[in-house]
Amino acid sequence: MKFYTSMQFFLALLSIPFLSQAAEINTSFEFNNTSGSFTLTDESASAVFSGGEAKSVGNFSLYHTGLSAWMVSPGATGNIDFNPPAEQITVFFRTENGNNNSILELLDSDGQILISFPGSSSNWAEVIANTASLGKPVARVILRNESSQGYAVLDDLITVTSQAPTGQRLENPIPALIQKGTNRLRLKQITDGLTAPNWAVAAPGDSQHLYVSDQNGKLWRIDLSNGDKTILLDLSDRLVPLGAFGVSTFDERGFLGFAFHPQYAENGLLYTYTSEPADEASDFSTIPENSAPNHRSVIREWRLSFADSIQDQATVAEERVLLTVDQPQFNHNAGGLNFGPDGMLYIAFGDGGGADDRDGQEFAGSPMIGHGMAGNAQNNANPLGSLLRIDPMGNNAANGKYGIPADNPFTGSETELNEIYAYGFRNPFRFSFDTVTGLLVLADVGQNDIEEVNLIQAGGNYGWSTKEGSFRFDSNGNDAGFVTSEPASGNLIDPVVQYDHNEGTAIIGGFIYRGESISTLQQSYVFGDVARRGNGDGRIFYTRGAEILELDLTLRDTPGFWVLGFGQDATGELYVLGNATGIPFETTGAVYKLVSNAAFSAGTLNIPAIDLIQAGGNDAYRARLQAVQGSQPLRFELIQAEKLAESFRGDNATFDQETGILNIPFVNISNADNSVSTYSAKLELIPGLPLLTFELKQVVLVK
Repeated sequence: MKFYTSMQFFLALLSIPFLSQAAEINTSFEFNNTSGSFTLTDESASAVFSGGEAKSVGNFSLYHTGLSAWMVSPGATGNIDFNPPAEQITVFFRTENGNNNSILELLDSDGQILISFPGSSSNWAEVIANTASLGKPVARVILRNESSQGYAVLDDLITVTSQAPTGQRLENPIPALIQKGTNRLRLKQITDGLTAPNWAVAAPGDSQHLYVSDQNGKLWRIDLSNGDKTILLDLSDRLVPLGAFGVSTFDERGFLGFAFHPQYAENGLLYTYTSEPADEASDFSTIPENSAPNHRSVIREWRLSFADSIQDQATVAEERVLLTVDQPQFNHNAGGLNFGPDGMLYIAFGDGGGADDRDGQEFAGSPMIGHGMAGNAQNNANPLGSLLRIDPMGNNAANGKYGIPADNPFTGSETELNEIYAYGFRNPFRFSFDTVTGLLVLADVGQNDIEEVNLIQAGGNYGWSTKEGSFRFDSNGNDAGFVTSEPASGNLIDPVVQYDHNEGTAIIGGFIYRGESISTLQQSYVFGDVARRGNGDGRIFYTRGAEILELDLTLRDTPGFWVLGFGQDATGELYVLGNATGIPFETTGAVYKLVSNAAFSAGTLNIPAIDLIQAGGNDAYRARLQAVQGSQPLRFELIQAEKLAESFRGDNATFDQETGILNIPFVNISNADNSVSTYSAKLELIPGLPLLTFELKQVVLVK
């Protein structure tokens, strides 16, 4: 007969609540020896065991009942992850003879220890706990065997999970439709012949070019004055073969992000995010033993050398890997890289891919791994589902290749990754810093219902997969997850704006507009969606934080391509990137500039860009003309002109100095009902007057 003591961690006066609809996992490990990771399920609940073995060792005292138990070897740690977290748990715990150096810990879904117990080799300890006594349900059990000899053992585990009805499934979470705004702009093609462009910025010290990452591995350098493109750096030979389901199929891997060091003009430092084969151990991994990652994400530093600062092709003087992260599945890689105004490098990682951010269910023909049952986005022990903040010039990280800033929110924690700046993200594909206020704006791609824009706070938890957008998320077992009417509990931060899948399929983050040519767009966050219905029908949105509006395009109703990214040049003007296929193959990719039409209001004609055609060469100007009161035909006097950079040539109007003809192909006029009408106008210079004066010769309605 075996004897045991009882560690009944619950107050006798607190009764265990009756769970009217419950799932129970009850095992005495009466099955064949099992090593590595395995999953036990009951209805909609599951428990994933990893780091230990369910086995028979021939030592009768190591089984509470039966002839096998779950054992953790000396010096090892075993985990049991519950999904959903257990409302009640009972388990028997002991250590092998001579081993009293083991600890049993019960953790909540945030990774916080609720209670821990020491091991004993003299007898079995019965651990009984419940939500009423602990304050929270148990999401994970950790068994740490810190002895140099003898097993730590768990047996006869019983967990009960409440399956009380959740909130009602929301078929149309956000009924209001996104409306067209009064910002009527145009898309001017800058260059084409790319594959799948996804990010574009200027390099410090170089205002003449736009640098564009292409998913197939090329970093393009675009001359903004003429659209000529050259390859600055080619990383294609580093990438995992693209095409998640075969050649010419969809993929989220590739060359996903880059950032120039703030002192790039002096030091030549460039940072890249690439998806590469997992052919060696990574700095961070959630992959169970005896399983393999799909690929790994690699953050590299490149020191480029130029004969001059605007040389077409860079020479790599030095390269080094800063950090590497194993990725369980091919999708949800995020990939954004940006230096903040604090000089630190911020890196966005998705939750590891698949769906629902949890192990066990089928994805792309195989059961998901690498997430645990609580998910990566809510597990601060690894970088997946988080925004990291590092100092690439430092060396106090675990691998010695970068620094962890002392003011990071989790610096000094022994249980949370010190590199994490914010967490709870599904696929934060793009984020950016406002060049004026320093605000960090992040767009997180949703699952089946909600796309969201977040303002990021240090240490903030943005909720995935407890919630999608501001809505409570139900993972729905092995079927497609959905959002519900049930409130999402916890200290979780909601997005500033969001939209549902009636409007699109995947949000593409952009920038807060700080350029000078589109005055009506000032301070607006411009972003988009890859495709409303998955047919290359991308969309472009803007918001100031209260509502989302769609840009009204002059010559088309929609962009007419898959929107894959946004860009910002040195003057703050914005660009839209996309292709005709939505996949990282072929050469249908192009870069477009958001261009303002001229506008006539309150007697003033504002022309954002005029190409001055003259014998000595062409220049671009911004101009403002005032209508001459009472003139018939209508005349305009020039009251202000400002010379612009060459990158503004071809954006709107032309003035031929020889003929005196001013052609303005697009002039927006606001109507009394706040709608916008667009006209083309032809004006002619009247010679001999003290002010440059033009007479209106022709007006034609365009839209």
